[in-house]
Amino acid sequence: MSDANPSSSGKSSDTLSKRRLLRAKLARRKRRRYLALWIAVVWLVLASWQAPAVKLTTSSQIRGVWMTNVAAAINYYSFRLDDAIANLAEHRINTLYPSVWNQGYTLYPNQVTEQAGGQCCDRIANVPLYPFDDILHSLTRQAHRHNMRLIPWFEYGLMIPATSPIARAHPEWLTTNRAGDIIPAPLSAHPLLPQPLKNFQMEISGGNIAWLNPMHPEVRQFLTDLIVDVVKRYPVDGIQLDDHFSLPISMGYDPYSVQLYQDSHGGALPPDDPSAPGWIAWRAHAITTLLTDITQAVKQVRPEAIVSVSPNPPGFAYRKYLQDWVQWVNLGIVDEVVVQLYRDDLNIFEQDLYNSGFHNLRTQIPIAIGLYTGPLKSAKEFNRTVDEISAVQQAGYQGVSFFSWETTFWFLKKASDLEVKQTLLRLFPA
Repeated sequence: MSDANPSSSGKSSDTLSKRRLLRAKLARRKRRRYLALWIAVVWLVLASWQAPAVKLTTSSQIRGVWMTNVAAAINYYSFRLDDAIANLAEHRINTLYPSVWNQGYTLYPNQVTEQAGGQCCDRIANVPLYPFDDILHSLTRQAHRHNMRLIPWFEYGLMIPATSPIARAHPEWLTTNRAGDIIPAPLSAHPLLPQPLKNFQMEISGGNIAWLNPMHPEVRQFLTDLIVDVVKRYPVDGIQLDDHFSLPISMGYDPYSVQLYQDSHGGALPPDDPSAPGWIAWRAHAITTLLTDITQAVKQVRPEAIVSVSPNPPGFAYRKYLQDWVQWVNLGIVDEVVVQLYRDDLNIFEQDLYNSGFHNLRTQIPIAIGLYTGPLKSAKEFNRTVDEISAVQQAGYQGVSFFSWETTFWFLKKASDLEVKQTLLRLFPA
């Protein structure tokens, strides 16, 4: 007969089970730590590895490309930014214009937009890959590795979606047309979408675009602060404003601007006709003085910083969007101009290189030509782009810039990698 205590035996069994469970739990924790460490090592290798540097020789010719905010984010978060920039350098592209101000958001964190009632940065760019990093910082670092210029492109200029946080926080910042509308060319969202998705669809499609009022002192200060902040915090080579640093000719009838006009015209109201010469000149002057303020503020921070503009040809830019950029050149408030000459017909393109009112400005300032390489769904045939580059060079301009990276150098282009590279190396000698 055994004298063992059944109760004691049960306790020993429970203790053994608990020990086994504890060991299994500790083993799982250890495996998770090893997995986390392995992931961290792989991530660090991917994040720190860089494509070999291609040291470009300095050239007076502008060989640029515009990169959208979406393209920059895709390259950044896929650890492909170094390859993308190195690939540009291998094609002798020496200037990168990345979009940093788009749809009321910035590509980089900042306090200027937050203080204006918006967000610190774009929703697609608010998670850094590692501490103290962001997309603009990485773009600048990669470009400078190859001796490329990095010039942030404030793409939206005075445009802003009416549904953006900044526009909602400051309705008094928005200008109107004569009917009082803040959106001169509205589109309709899909009726079945919930309101947040309707707003998003309109922002993406441009169907709810409003315009910041360049006459309003708070708008002027906001845009100046936004641009100067980049020059202060990032080692960029300059800044660029384009055809959206403007106003559609129909705009400018908001109460603030009307009162300002009356104060300087003996109480007279602005003309009902938005194309009245004096009314065009008065509003265009406001945009010119705003650019003067921006340029002076940028140069105070960094005298060597380039102030670049990319407008349409001067006649169209002035008559339709109140941009008197020939005057900007004459006043010395810009350092380079990249004229957007987007034409479907090659003959018209070649004629406009000489007959659009800016060919003679080449002796005053570097003038390059912006070339459109087609929409995402249907890139332009590469041979046509080659013909345009040749025409620009024959006309004696200081270079070209391609819009955009996606349809010139990414897989959306209509040519093989080898064909594009060999052709550009021939057209862009070292």
